Amino acid sequence: MPQQDRHKNRLIPIEFTFYDKLETLPVKDRCSIVLLTCGNATIKINHCIRLLHSPCVLCLSQYDTIELIHSENLSAKSFHFDPCYIKACLCFDNLNDSIEIDPQYTYDRINLYMFTKHHNHFQGIFSLTPQNYIHINELLLMIGAETFSQSDGFWTCRIRRMLRQLINYISDIYADQRKLKLFDTPESHNPASICAEYIHTHYAQNITLNTLCSLVNLNRTSLNQQFKAQFLCTCMEYLLNYRLKISQELLSNTNMKIHEIAETCGFKYDTYFIRQFTKKLGISPAMYRKNPLSYTAYEGKAIKKL
Repeated sequence: MPQQDRHKNRLIPIEFTFYDKLETLPVKDRCSIVLLTCGNATIKINHCIRLLHSPCVLCLSQYDTIELIHSENLSAKSFHFDPCYIKACLCFDNLNDSIEIDPQYTYDRINLYMFTKHHNHFQGIFSLTPQNYIHINELLLMIGAETFSQSDGFWTCRIRRMLRQLINYISDIYADQRKLKLFDTPESHNPASICAEYIHTHYAQNITLNTLCSLVNLNRTSLNQQFKAQFLCTCMEYLLNYRLKISQELLSNTNMKIHEIAETCGFKYDTYFIRQFTKKLGISPAMYRKNPLSYTAYEGKAIKKL
């Protein structure tokens, strides 16, 4: 909801969230600056899978579509504003280059491109150095404090000034990262890496090859070709091996029963788990538990006996 100005009878088209979980993005009629301060997440943004690791910042607009797939210890701050808050003449309808505006406002419109001009390899996501993070966090904290305190009749002017500083600072990061070509298909954004990361966080669930294909919008053949080129095995082989790796850790470090370990690691039947474990290691889970130091965990293509 817009902020009610306590000093004047008006609504200000801004919102601030100190503890954002990325579950209500994007915000209608708003551009958003989201600072990931803690944890990590996997999101689908505009049909592209992206892995977010703090600290990072997202510049979003109402045109984006976002689905939170997975998160861990996630915490973020966010500030949402209508483009007209920057300049009264700006709105979502005239942020496109094809619309003519007064030349004196062109600079402000260009600075909003990182919110509105997203494409396959650039989705408004910026990794941050510690120095970047400290500066952006300080500005957001001051904006948030002023948004809620409204210390005097000029509070909106102060926020607008700090918001301009923040956008200019992020714009400089954008320019630097473009020069370094960080938006040219980063390794962590390729389909094989995305599927591997998904397996790491969802191995206990019912994952099928169709699940992974839908995740990265590839057919079964193409995905397995890319996966084998990077990991030397197919997606489902990788999933099985990773589940077995987790099962080894549970066998070594817990008193869980075999059927409990099978279920925890994503095996529907404990008989199937025992059969696959024995086939890969040449020893049953029960025997492995008696002397786990004689066997190695999964590292690479296959589980190998030491």
